[in-house]
Amino acid sequence: MNKYVLKTSHEIIDRCDISSFKNKTIMITGANGLIGGFLTDFFHYLNTNHDYNIKLLLTSLSKTPDRILHLLDNKNIEYQSIDLSQSFEFKFDKKIDYCFYCAGYAQPAKFLSNPIKTFSLNTTGVNLVFNNIYKQNKNATCIFLSSSEVYTMNKNEKSHSEDDLISISMQHKRYPYVLGKVGGESIVNSFNDLGYKAKSVRVSLCYGPGVSMEDSRVMSELVDKGINQPVIKLFDEGTAARRYMHISDFCIALFNITLYGEFNTYNVGGTKETSIYEMAKCIGEVFNKSVQKGISNNNVSVSAPKRVWVSLDRYENEFESIITKPFKEGLTEFINWYKDSIKK
Repeated sequence: MNKYVLKTSHEIIDRCDISSFKNKTIMITGANGLIGGFLTDFFHYLNTNHDYNIKLLLTSLSKTPDRILHLLDNKNIEYQSIDLSQSFEFKFDKKIDYCFYCAGYAQPAKFLSNPIKTFSLNTTGVNLVFNNIYKQNKNATCIFLSSSEVYTMNKNEKSHSEDDLISISMQHKRYPYVLGKVGGESIVNSFNDLGYKAKSVRVSLCYGPGVSMEDSRVMSELVDKGINQPVIKLFDEGTAARRYMHISDFCIALFNITLYGEFNTYNVGGTKETSIYEMAKCIGEVFNKSVQKGISNNNVSVSAPKRVWVSLDRYENEFESIITKPFKEGLTEFINWYKDSIKK
């Protein structure tokens, strides 16, 4: 178990009561991604270091899931390669207690070039997986990872709450992703109306050790430039800003919502805004590289909004104020992990 998983896992168990996961069976879809892969590592950590006896049932598109390959010979882990956008034969013979639906494309380059699959993974897949789980265990809790991107087409730049109306334009380049997430949330709400425990978590820019080395999102691209190029060049002036949230802070919120949350839908994100230029400057300081602003924006994220602000009031009123790892600290940790991964 690598040092980054150990450090992050310690941070979680020190701040969150997760004892309800003991002796349970947990399904994770999209287990080869950042969040799904970290959840897999974390529950394996609980089994290895705290005798939690959790059975893990994992799925992803990949036949050779490199993110979790090191765990697949473990007796408490069962893995299947399944395309949830097409069909889903429920082959697991165990009653599932918790499901974390992490399947789907998170990288703009992927969801913009695969619009039909993007939509289906967030709708067809959610319905089939949750429906099959509830047939075997009506008391299961199922979590759908939605996104703060659902607010992308809302015109007003304000702090968006979970009850805000969602605007969707079919002319917008990102609509298959946004509409898919809204559709997935609608399915979650329908299961709730039928008396089942299902919740949507609108994730806002989660980052940390474990991303794919082919990840094309801005943080990975800038770190790669810091390693391989003499100057970190931006596509534009880098004014787009987000509130980034480290994977450890996200999981604390996720577990609180899963085990104790009273609402169907929650926003979860960081508390401090960071622009792309500010991020690039931090990365430049680590590598002793200068940052050069661009004058145009011709990358795949051209349709992304300059800002998406989400209100954390619902979560913080029910639980506690979200405490996030200082961005520079989390970014430095991510850079060190990235460099270590390249060496392997």
